[in-house]
Amino acid sequence: MSEIFRNMARRKLRTALTIIGIVIGILALTVMGSMSEYFNGLIDNAINLLGNNIVVSPKSNDFESILTTTDERKVRRIPGVLDVIPIANDTIEEFGAVSFGIPDIVYGVPAEHSGTLFPTITLKKGRWLQRGDEYETVVGSQLAKKRNLDIGGTIRYHDHDLVVVGIINETQTTPDSIAMVELNTVRRLLKAPELIAAMYVVPEKPTLVNQIAQSIRDNVDNVQVFTPQEAAAQAQQSLAVFNVILVGGAVLAVFVGGLAVINTMIMSVNERRHEIGLKKAVGASDGEIVREYLIEAAVIGLLGGVLGLLLGWGLASLLNAVTSQALGGSSIFNVTPRLMGIAIGFAVILGMIAGLYPAWNAARLDPVKALRVDS
Repeated sequence: MSEIFRNMARRKLRTALTIIGIVIGILALTVMGSMSEYFNGLIDNAINLLGNNIVVSPKSNDFESILTTTDERKVRRIPGVLDVIPIANDTIEEFGAVSFGIPDIVYGVPAEHSGTLFPTITLKKGRWLQRGDEYETVVGSQLAKKRNLDIGGTIRYHDHDLVVVGIINETQTTPDSIAMVELNTVRRLLKAPELIAAMYVVPEKPTLVNQIAQSIRDNVDNVQVFTPQEAAAQAQQSLAVFNVILVGGAVLAVFVGGLAVINTMIMSVNERRHEIGLKKAVGASDGEIVREYLIEAAVIGLLGGVLGLLLGWGLASLLNAVTSQALGGSSIFNVTPRLMGIAIGFAVILGMIAGLYPAWNAARLDPVKALRVDS
């Protein structure tokens, strides 16, 4: 290994420039990949939040399309349905203000279902809504952080103060930015006594999910129905295109760094022909020559990968700090252990692939001809 580092140090500037090429590519891969990891995490968390619940919403996505209590009664009559949780939602602020990230949302929920609407969420402090609550609210972690809320704090909504009685643990998805309020309170403030924006349908058994979903489609007009599996497939399909565009550019940058490794290794072989010939003359096998150059290329890739990852991690942290306030405290660049492994592994493998051709050329040198070359 010491010989490999000595060989790399022969042309310090050239080696440094090659490593910088890898660094730039891995830096781009880390930053772009961290954004992709964030959105992948959002999708995974959102899917977990549903549990086995079926989501029923208006067929049209415009603001005027709603469900009513008549639709709710039709769904409740479908065999296999254990319960139906109607919700009504609204933004806390009026539309018109410039906003980034998930907006702050009021979720109108029957008080008895506030703790079961999303099966996997838990409370950080306080309590869930209870029967008789009117202007009480349970808020998400990001909303509490952004508005500096604690138990007993208030949120202004439609000229009424909503008193915080509970704070939800962080989920890294929609519940982080919601304020749960009793359903009838939201309906009254919106002057829409039968308003239902969506329904969460709870099946008696998980095995009945697909059967119930099809029955809803057959018996309730103008609705769209998503099982947890369908919601996951749709979200992942939409995210796949985003991931390809986002990470594709970063991967291209890494391959440019790989070309620099090829160039460096070819020049290194040409400069060390005499040395290679001497090694082969004293018994070095082709495999040993190939292995030496591949390890050298892998080390270049490893150094570039580690430096690129550290710089990319630092840049992602800086971008999170800069954008955090505009996004309500959310961090959209998430450097995960998986991404770290991919970045380092990709840099090393790319270095080895880039060094394969020069290594093979070195191994094929005729020792007699190589020894005639002045070192």
